[in-house]
Amino acid sequence: MSAESRFCAKCGKPLSGEPAFCPSCGAPVSSAGPAQTQAPLSGIDAVIKESAAQNYWVRRLAAFVIDAAIVYVALGILALLFAISFLLASGLAAFGVVLAGVFSFVAGVILVLYFTFAEAYAGATVGKRVFGLKVVVAGGARSHPPFVDALLRNISKIYWLLLLLDVIVGLAVSKGYTQKYSDKIVGTEVV
Repeated sequence: MSAESRFCAKCGKPLSGEPAFCPSCGAPVSSAGPAQTQAPLSGIDAVIKESAAQNYWVRRLAAFVIDAAIVYVALGILALLFAISFLLASGLAAFGVVLAGVFSFVAGVILVLYFTFAEAYAGATVGKRVFGLKVVVAGGARSHPPFVDALLRNISKIYWLLLLLDVIVGLAVSKGYTQKYSDKIVGTEVV
């Protein structure tokens, strides 16, 4: 099979010639094995069939759990202090239900802002740093995304169902497995 019909095992981009590294994602390519002779069908296909893709998404999920815990524990402490002071002052327990709904929305906004600022200014959140991951502009134009791109790639984190759809649709429409749909839109990926 000719070199022109080979694809990167990591991102699925076609390889021309005999490169040592994928020109798209930088993954090492050896003549013995890491390049595939067929393009992966989708990122979902890669996650189902490749242990590297499965390991990658386990690391991303664990990083997200760490980051969410950081944000929600801090917000929970603040909410508890606010609720106690409010209940002592007014005694209206029913109003607490309304505050819980508002808290849920505010917590989602703060989670999005945490991810946005961490990725725009440092390239990674605390959880991503623990697992050796970082957000980069695809193609290597910048080491981390500008603020607006970081905000757009993280907006789906405001609600868990939106985030799940972002991941599933991104994997379904991509040949690689390092991008959610919002990453594809703004041209970023997590490496």
